[in-house]
Amino acid sequence: MTIDATTWIRHYRRPITIILVALTASTILLYTLGQMGAFDDTNEESFNNADIMFMSMMIIHHDQAIQMAELAANRTDNENILQLAQNISQAQQEENRKMADWLRQLGYERPRDGHRMAGMASAHEMEQLRNSTGAEFDRRFARLMITHHRGGIQMARSFAERGQNAELIDLEEQMIATQQREIERMQEWGLVSQ
Repeated sequence: MTIDATTWIRHYRRPITIILVALTASTILLYTLGQMGAFDDTNEESFNNADIMFMSMMIIHHDQAIQMAELAANRTDNENILQLAQNISQAQQEENRKMADWLRQLGYERPRDGHRMAGMASAHEMEQLRNSTGAEFDRRFARLMITHHRGGIQMARSFAERGQNAELIDLEEQMIATQQREIERMQEWGLVSQ
């Protein structure tokens, strides 16, 4: 049995129309979700609780390292300390900006303060650092920053093992490598006993 063109169109027009409408609606929906960032790497499903906790804690940890680094400019003439302090401030400000952006995209505020974490200086140690200059500042800075970096490395290692977001894990691994190199440099300067 043969079906002429008119009968075929009459018989299959409705199912074809339904399929075309469904395809169009799907395309519009996918485009809209894409514009809203639903397929972005920073959607909530790509971060687990460990990732969110790490970012919230490390931003505060970095804030103190940045404060310490920014004290160097008018307290020492040691070129090694000045260059390292500048590197720490720039790198950790950028890392904080990135982590704060991720948190905001997930609906969290940037943390401003929190409890003292691994390696962080006490209020008394920070006050002593602020009140020191010259060689005394260099020694205090190196000792506090080595301790601070060791704490940061410990945190990054711990959370990299439990985290989920690949980009954040890469950042954690970069932190570990950078801070380990900086510890080794400060130890080479002979400012602190190892």
